[in-house]
Amino acid sequence: MPGDPRIRASDADRDRTASLLREHHAVGRLTASEFAERLDRAFAAKTLGELDELMADLPAIDLYRLPSAEIRRRRRG
Repeated sequence: MPGDPRIRASDADRDRTASLLREHHAVGRLTASEFAERLDRAFAAKTLGELDELMADLPAIDLYRLPSAEIRRRRRG
């Protein structure tokens, strides 16, 4: 999330981070306990910087181009 890390996070910012964390957990980058801890922290975050910290050691994911969505498209074609 670009921008000033001191800016207050919105509900949409927290929800987006939660979605990203779910995807990282689904592919095995986060254990169940790491996922639960980060998810709790995401929903408690007050600033964008707090959300950024939760994602700092994880690669970027485009939620619109998830691998499973691409696989489904190929099977139909």
